[in-house]
Formats: sequence, C-alpha cells, structure tokens
Amino acid sequence: MNIKLLICDDDLIFAEALRQFLSEKLPDTVRFQVCGDRNGLMKLLEENHHCDLLLMDICLEEDNGISLAKELLTCFPQMPVIFITGYPDLYYEKVFLSLRPYGFVKKPVNGQLLLTLIDRAAEEIRRTRQDSRQWILLKTKNGIEKISVAQIRYVESRKHMLIVHGIRNIWETYGRLGDMAAEMPDYFFYCHKSFLVNAHYIQSYEGSYFTLDDGSHISISQNRRKEIRMKFFEYLEKDKE
Repeated sequence: MNIKLLICDDDLIFAEALRQFLSEKLPDTVRFQVCGDRNGLMKLLEENHHCDLLLMDICLEEDNGISLAKELLTCFPQMPVIFITGYPDLYYEKVFLSLRPYGFVKKPVNGQLLLTLIDRAAEEIRRTRQDSRQWILLKTKNGIEKISVAQIRYVESRKHMLIVHGIRNIWETYGRLGDMAAEMPDYFFYCHKSFLVNAHYIQSYEGSYFTLDDGSHISISQNRRKEIRMKFFEYLEKDKE
C-alpha cells in the first residue's frame, strides 16, 4: 500500500535531510515530497489530490503552521498531522487547544520517536483506507468537491487533465491518472495509460476493450491485457459470491 508523506518546513536543508533519513528507514511504499511554504504545500496537494500524512513545521517563514494545518484539515479531515518545532514549550499548548495533532516532535528530532509515530499513523491509514475509498475529493473549477466513487464510470487522462465521467456529471481536475488509480478500490482497472474504469459498469469484454453500460468503449493496452483479463475474471468470481 502506497503512502504519501509530505514534509513542509521552510528550512529546506533540514527538510531534505529528514526526507533522506526517513527514506532509509521506511519501506519503498512510502513516497516523500518536500516543500517550504504554503504555496508549495497547496500545489502538491492539488497535484496529488490528497496527502496521507503531513509533517508540518510550526514556524514557517511567512505563515503559522498551526493555522495552516487547521485550514487544511477542513478539506482533508482524515489527514494525520505531526508537528515539528524547535520551540516546543512556546507552542505545545496552542497546538492542542487549536486541533488534535497526531504527534508533536521537537528539534533536533528524535528519529526513533518520529518513526514510531509514522508507523502508528500508517497502520491507522491501512485500517481506514478501505472506508475512505468510498469518496474522493477533487479540486475543480467549482472548488473542492466530494464525489462518491460508486458514481464514477471511468476516468480519462488528457495531457495534464483528468476527466472524471460520472453517472450524471463530468468533472475536470489536474493530476496524474496513476496517482488516482493507486487510491481507488480494487474494482477500478487501470487498463490503459489514459483510462481507469469502474468494473461495476462494464457491460461486455472484448479482449482489447471494454464496453460500458452507456455504450462507451474503453481501450485496454496490449501490455496490460493479461493482467486486466485476470483481474476482470477475479472480479466476476467475487461478484457471484
């Protein structure tokens, strides 16, 4: 299971050193990204659609990490936040009065303590992810929209845009199809570099493409046909149970 971990600290030398330390200690399924301010953090969240775990410096150059985290949690309420600061006595009370952080680590960082907090957060993410996959949050021209995964027929990638085809609506957002595929339930098939399809709406399977209940044809890449064939028949067997 892939986990996206963001490190936000205006001391980019420290942030990069922390990323290097964690990358050596944590499994390859944890993916790291680093930013130094609000704009960088917002850009990464927009590109990735979400973040599984945020390591947030409290004293950002032009921002307060506590206020920024509180703002983000209105859009991403399930996101665990671990605060990091060189001034724990100054901010400890304010952090816990403002919100409920997953953890609070002082600088210089105790590596073992941070790893323990990350391991615990990852375990909770694993337990809750299946339920959270019932919905996705998309940043569209109308703002951030919460969309039921069950209502999505398929997702199409065009250049840097993702076109999400629902039963009644079509949404457009920026992102990478592979990242969205990694967050979807296993009945979504990443059958082509440009298509992600919900198996619930597959009407027929022709080997090189799926036909959906609305008549849409979804291509299957030649190099993915064997894998998709196995997944489709496994899905059919589960559906009989």
